[in-house]
Amino acid sequence: MSYQVLARKYRPETFDEVIGQDHIVQTLKNAFARDRISHAYLFSGPRGVGKTTTARILAKALNCLENSDGTPCGECRNCTEISTSRSMDVLEIDGASNRGIDEIRNLREVVKYPPINAKYKVFIIDEVHMLTTPAFNALLKTLEEPPPHIKFIFATTEPNKITPTILSRCQRHDFHRMSIDDIIKGLDNVLQAEKIEIDEKSKQTIASQADGSMRDALSMLDQIIAFAGSKIEIEQTLSLLGIIPSELYFQIGNVIRERNRVKLLELLHKVFTQGYSVSEFVSGLSRHFLNLLISCTDSSSELLELSTDLQKKYSEEAPNWDSRDLLRYNDQLVEMERNLKLVQQQRIYLETVMLKLVELDPSVSLDELITRLSGSVSKHSSDNNPNPSQTFGKVESKSDPAPVVNEKKSEEDNNAEENPKSEEETEENTDDENTAVSLDHVIEKWDYLISKVGENGTSLSTFLSHGKPTTLKGKKLVITIPRKYRFQTDVLKKNSRKIEITFEKELGVNLRMNFIVSEKKDSEQEDITKHPVTERMVDLFGGEIIK
Repeated sequence: MSYQVLARKYRPETFDEVIGQDHIVQTLKNAFARDRISHAYLFSGPRGVGKTTTARILAKALNCLENSDGTPCGECRNCTEISTSRSMDVLEIDGASNRGIDEIRNLREVVKYPPINAKYKVFIIDEVHMLTTPAFNALLKTLEEPPPHIKFIFATTEPNKITPTILSRCQRHDFHRMSIDDIIKGLDNVLQAEKIEIDEKSKQTIASQADGSMRDALSMLDQIIAFAGSKIEIEQTLSLLGIIPSELYFQIGNVIRERNRVKLLELLHKVFTQGYSVSEFVSGLSRHFLNLLISCTDSSSELLELSTDLQKKYSEEAPNWDSRDLLRYNDQLVEMERNLKLVQQQRIYLETVMLKLVELDPSVSLDELITRLSGSVSKHSSDNNPNPSQTFGKVESKSDPAPVVNEKKSEEDNNAEENPKSEEETEENTDDENTAVSLDHVIEKWDYLISKVGENGTSLSTFLSHGKPTTLKGKKLVITIPRKYRFQTDVLKKNSRKIEITFEKELGVNLRMNFIVSEKKDSEQEDITKHPVTERMVDLFGGEIIK
């Protein structure tokens, strides 16, 4: 007798032997128990999950001569003939080969005749979505009101291609992808019957590569047994199936994080010399980064359909990564996987993109960036004025603008006559409505006040740093700005109220701002190299001024 592949040899013969589709098995068994068998069924789902097998079991359960409770005996004539595809009353039709209207017309003629040896004539149409629209239309009337001795069972992987008029006349059952645990359970049954020794890692690898299909898993197992014999180890499994070891993905991920270009190129060279598929490598690396991203959340590694050892390894590795970086890497890999079909030199393209991943800078959140910038501004302010609360008896910083006395000396004298109070009296009466601070006080705290304005708007503080407080008459503070900063002056005038609120908060006095443009020529202005903004830029970026 010729050899029979495992997928056919160990095909389930009863509902209880079907693995991973408990919701469908229970529904069909209850239908037999309550005598509520539909005239038409539609089994939909991925490949290799048991659609056609369940259809055959249903056909045997309908025609079994011994049992009528939905459990075929498997020994009577009808069960034997259906299992060996020799029954005249159970017809399996390939929808891809018999998709035209003529074939459906012939089927309608056959429907008229009663079964020969069985209770029901059962039509199993596989890949029914391949039928043409005229063929579906020709089947409608027969499907809606078939003779009492007729049952239809349709199977398809693409139910969305079936016309709604057919769907509405069938009882639909959706088969699910089989979990890794269910596939391993099925493999254990076969391995025990075949007396094959295999390690757990090999079973886990086969189940993962099967992608939810029991038939694919058995096909791979058949191939590995032919290669390795009765004792299978993980090295043989990986070698035969061409699977890239997970350790290689961990190594590549580490060198990307460490920015080790030389080591990365060595690992990529290994990928090519080992003969691995480039597309499978990119897809596997993308999956690796996704597993790390999932593992970044507490206890989420349990969601990974991987062995316990790999789950533990991902949990240990995940804290070393930033989830934002993993998302960026995955975006690059998805784009590369899409473009691999278009490029001629896949190796060059792969190495280029992988080196690009190494060059990506670490992600920085907006809050962190603002905190860094605020810290640099605070540091600059503290360097110029270490103790802003001390307003008197302090030596001027070299970056502080010198007070303009000669330009408008008469105005300052008048200001002194109108405000004869001493500085000590001003400090003692800060709560008085008519109290005002001195011009020297404002000049002393000028850099500190600018930094406080910067907390509400960086551009305002920069524009304000171009000016100098020149006159303080009562509560009216005159700030003179060089002529070349006319635009900045207009902006400051429009936002003067914001600046006044900040000054009032820091000085305790409600001052009124008056921004005026200096009448001096630009050549007469102070040296730009001594300007606070220039000194701040040199301090932040570590540069030097070249004259």
